[in-house]
Amino acid sequence: MSGKVFFLMLILIVLCKTFSANNLTLKQVLILGRHNIKYPEELHRYSSKPWPPQAGAPGLLTPRGAQLEGYMGEYFSEWLKKEHFLPEGCPDEATVYVYANSVSRTKETARAFTDSAFKGCNVTVHQKDTIGPDPLFKYGIFNTTEAYKENILKEINKKLRNNSKLMAVYSELNKILEIEDSQVCKQDGICDLTQANDTISYEVGKPVVINGPFAIAHIVINAFVMNYYDGMPIQDIAWGQITTPEKWELVTEMTRQNQDIRYTTVAEDKAAPIVQYLTKTFKEYDEMPKLMLLVGHDITLNFVENAFGFKSIDLPNQFEKYPIGGKFVFQRWTNNESDYLKVEFVYPSWSQMRNGSKYSLESPPQKVVMRLNWCNTDEYGFCPWNDFVSKL
Repeated sequence: MSGKVFFLMLILIVLCKTFSANNLTLKQVLILGRHNIKYPEELHRYSSKPWPPQAGAPGLLTPRGAQLEGYMGEYFSEWLKKEHFLPEGCPDEATVYVYANSVSRTKETARAFTDSAFKGCNVTVHQKDTIGPDPLFKYGIFNTTEAYKENILKEINKKLRNNSKLMAVYSELNKILEIEDSQVCKQDGICDLTQANDTISYEVGKPVVINGPFAIAHIVINAFVMNYYDGMPIQDIAWGQITTPEKWELVTEMTRQNQDIRYTTVAEDKAAPIVQYLTKTFKEYDEMPKLMLLVGHDITLNFVENAFGFKSIDLPNQFEKYPIGGKFVFQRWTNNESDYLKVEFVYPSWSQMRNGSKYSLESPPQKVVMRLNWCNTDEYGFCPWNDFVSKL
């Protein structure tokens, strides 16, 4: 064996050892998640056909949503125990810190997770004492300049115009809803989603609002998705007209379009509070609890993904971009000489949600590695921690 070949083999052995599961220890974890299944908004205006009854008020976490989030908490507890991450017994606030948006479904999601992850423990779910959404999770516009407003309106209009994916969704919904017989047709004149126009409302400090076919399609399809996740009989969802993966893929494109048009367009501006919070947390991580859980919304994940510069990915076994119960898991690993960042998106598959599957290390939720465009991430998903923090 030549000296050069031996040297290369030695380097490979060292690298493999450096990033082996036996050599790296999990040091800290920050979980940023979306709430679980909620009850849909009021729907009667969009079709004259009878809608299935809902057992709870719009926006509240459903019992199944709480159950599934509990399963996720049990899974994370099992994973953390495997990594010998937390001491035995109930954690104190110096070890585990939980913070949720102040709306009901995020608080209840955080509670379901912690009650299952730390059974018999009284882990506090922190929230801001405020009326309405916590400013940390607020998605209103901060930039006050007229030039910014003009650019955003121009970009949104561009994405709405001649959008073949939206037109395909609208055409399918026309048939499903029989919208020509609906109240929204008789009262608002929207009798064909492919022909009606959208109006955009832009006000500093508030979210971008798009009224018209776009809003109708988003509200209705979000309801179909929540009902599917919640285990409603398939014949009661969209009156039994969405039964194949192809149809679900077609209509759930609306969830991706909503993220792209309403939120990704203004992510840099709207992401400021949550990104500033996370940046401060990461830079002061040595002073932070070992485990932090933050519970927000799909748009929270959108803002962080785009503002931090993660490479975009398509999730296997899911139609949504940021599924219900999905979580960015920021992990700090160490070999006692250097620390490394690894970020994974942990989420339930389409069928796991529908079937109410319980997760375990042997039957886990879905998991993909998130890679930052600006950090030197290796093939295992590790990025030098100092590089990450210094570039934030």
